[in-house]
Amino acid sequence: MPTALPNIDSPLVKYIANEDPNYLSAYNVCLDHEEKLAAYENKLRYVRILGFLLLYAPNRAVRHEVVKCIHSRRNESDLTDVGQFFECYLIMPFKKYKGRTPKPSEHPSRPSFEGVKNQIKVDISVAPKNHHDAKRKALIRDNWRCIVTGLIDLDAPEDNIAPFEQSSPGIYTECAHIIPEATFFGLVPKSGENSKLDFSATILAVLQRFHYDITKFNGEKVHSLTNVITLEQNIHDRFDRLELYFEATSQKDHYEVKFYGRVPPNFQQFVTFSTRDPEHLPVPSPELLSLHATCCKVAKLSGSAEYIDRVYRDADEMDVLAPDGASGDVLSYLLSSLSNYSVGVRG
Repeated sequence: MPTALPNIDSPLVKYIANEDPNYLSAYNVCLDHEEKLAAYENKLRYVRILGFLLLYAPNRAVRHEVVKCIHSRRNESDLTDVGQFFECYLIMPFKKYKGRTPKPSEHPSRPSFEGVKNQIKVDISVAPKNHHDAKRKALIRDNWRCIVTGLIDLDAPEDNIAPFEQSSPGIYTECAHIIPEATFFGLVPKSGENSKLDFSATILAVLQRFHYDITKFNGEKVHSLTNVITLEQNIHDRFDRLELYFEATSQKDHYEVKFYGRVPPNFQQFVTFSTRDPEHLPVPSPELLSLHATCCKVAKLSGSAEYIDRVYRDADEMDVLAPDGASGDVLSYLLSSLSNYSVGVRG
């Protein structure tokens, strides 16, 4: 269920207020509109996306950008447009759900954004399908185990299995991408009519505006080991559905595994990423894991995750559009903000 934005006396709000008074000012805008839009489900969700994104931003650069977007609003419609934009081009690309590519959309408050996006479209290259190689190297780095459950991959070499582990249940693991690989597949650079290319360019432009170095995971670099984790199939599914994330601790590369919903079997509360070869087998990027964690929190608390699932479930069950117009909400959502293009490359 969606959660109301916390009031200004909450510890988290006080924390961002101490960082910069402008943060509190922007947050108060969200609180004010939340109250005004209480009767409008979609608009309320968009405002909460902005509020929770402000509170749970992975770093100050992201928080500063969100604040600028909020303060650049001209009216209520502009503010909710910004929230919808972040839902479509930040939350949805990280959330697993099969669907078509969304219709290209203009950034609602920053006209110069289009120049950035257009340049990125030129630079995007077709990504080679080297998923298998990424999985193999991640398995070596992660000692042939799911990082969350600790269970051993059935294809692990015998000399990698200790005697006391010989009777442990084996599993098949998968290569989970933090920045989804679907962002880069199916692209035809410089194509005149390529909505997938435009969608991907918009996602990357958002990340660039958030001060992420997109050159580190553009094109074939999406398979970099800094962007992949070895996970058991069901854990991978929950990670992709924004139901499981890694919360950084004070210790380097040490995380608390957090999730929404039922506790996964063989769940380890804390995990540590390590490597014997930092140069060739680097650990997952803390910055990307933090961004994924932010998307999980914002999607859950704002109600965005629940709404996206409901819309697509309704669309799957709907053979034809209802004659009385009851399906209008589903239709408009699918036409305006569909999720990331799903590519069947797993394992």
